[in-house]
Amino acid sequence: MEKTDLDRTSSTKQDQRRSENRRTIILTLVLSFIFIGGFGTWGYYAVFGTKLASDFDPPSNEEVLAAEKSSGTPIYKPTIEVPVTEIQKRLNVMHEYWNGELGFDQWSNYKVGTHTKELEMIANDIQKDLLPYVAGPLKEDTENAVAKIESSLKSKSVEPLKGVHRIFHDLDITLNGYKQATDYWEVTETWEWLQRAR
Repeated sequence: MEKTDLDRTSSTKQDQRRSENRRTIILTLVLSFIFIGGFGTWGYYAVFGTKLASDFDPPSNEEVLAAEKSSGTPIYKPTIEVPVTEIQKRLNVMHEYWNGELGFDQWSNYKVGTHTKELEMIANDIQKDLLPYVAGPLKEDTENAVAKIESSLKSKSVEPLKGVHRIFHDLDITLNGYKQATDYWEVTETWEWLQRAR
């Protein structure tokens, strides 16, 4: 009878060791996945994610004018009624509008279908109040914003509007030195043009 008890005790101890070994292996695998996943996510965003706005040195108005002269590509087409400062103000107003509509994760609750008339008016305002006064890469960015609004209206998706917000966000940083931003999306032709022209 004692031998049977001994065999059971030995078998129980072996089962416990196996169970502990399995738990150790599972715990090691889980922790490894968490570590690798976390490091991989951090690496992805470090390379492909948004940049910090504080990492960018927005140009002064004089630097933008110098870039226009040196590149031979103007970005502003001011008039007496609409000087450069007014164009910059209109870019800021658009950015602030989109901050109010989609900023701070409000885009997750935004319903395109309930804002159809408003979006049509915004697209019209951009075409009427901005497009005639911009040129070159700034005109491309502005036209891209209008196209994204139209795409959103057709698809009823908010995703294109996030792109509109990012365009005006980056333009406000690049051309107005907007300081309240944390992210810089690098989605504008204007920024690329400025980097080549500097």
